[in-house]
Amino acid sequence: MARVYVEDWGAAYGSPYLVTPELDSEVAELVEDGLEFHSHPGVKGQGRGALAFVDGVRRAEAWLFTEAAGSGEPIRAVAGTHACGSVIIGGDGKAEFGEMNVQRVVIWGSGHESTALRHGQWAWTAHSIADPAPDAPLAELQNRMRQAEGVFAERLASEGHVVVVDGPLNYIRSRDIPVAGYVKTHYRALLPPEFHKRVPQLEPGFRTSLFRLGEDRFSCYLRLANTGPDGNPWSGIVRLELPQSAGLRECADTANWLAGDLPRFAGVPHRDPRAPQNLQPIGALETHLRHLMGHPGLATRAVRAAVATLASEPE
Repeated sequence: MARVYVEDWGAAYGSPYLVTPELDSEVAELVEDGLEFHSHPGVKGQGRGALAFVDGVRRAEAWLFTEAAGSGEPIRAVAGTHACGSVIIGGDGKAEFGEMNVQRVVIWGSGHESTALRHGQWAWTAHSIADPAPDAPLAELQNRMRQAEGVFAERLASEGHVVVVDGPLNYIRSRDIPVAGYVKTHYRALLPPEFHKRVPQLEPGFRTSLFRLGEDRFSCYLRLANTGPDGNPWSGIVRLELPQSAGLRECADTANWLAGDLPRFAGVPHRDPRAPQNLQPIGALETHLRHLMGHPGLATRAVRAAVATLASEPE
């Protein structure tokens, strides 16, 4: 009988390993170690300045519905909030919250004329998108959160921080700044099968050889921690993304430093059901941002009151 493993993430969060066999899938090319697969130990005690973690959260607070004048076609909107911020780790190892930003928006689909909402101290700025798909407003809320994260990350990097942004580098506009993407969930097997199956053999604090990802990024896998003999072999493994513009040698040095530094921030199971991949600074930042967003029940009540106010106003 094949061995059975227990997923380390809480069941409500699914699995960090969602790779399924793909036919004719494009695999990444190794660019380090003479195109051979090796593991590299992290380098400790050689910080390059303050380390900054950037992340964001978003929340849909109410769905809105109206009908287009004349045609009666359904138009949907979502009222929600997105927030992003940072945790800064100074040279003394002390962690502090950095700048935070909270935005409340109502996003209308189908190119509908934007209508803002306000009730008391609650206010949602209005935005419109052309897409008529029912889930398009929620997707736009997610995009706005990611864009805000990218702005935060670029600004912190320009100030001299080494930035780790939670997620891939899709929303980083400049490829000439020291921002690393931190990917917790694996959707595709990026390496050839003979290398992919060796990734779970990494020891904590070790990374794989760098490989090319697209036209502008290098990437590597990193093991943060072991999760016990019954855990999924891929638990505790994350993937780093680095801009190619710094050059292969500089990216390798950065990857070595992150491999040596990030494991000390690995999440712990009694605090985070996504441990160890969800780093402690990121988990603390998510909790703080949700607090700044306010109580979700009160937000929904405020949306209802604001819509009722709109209905009572003369056209």
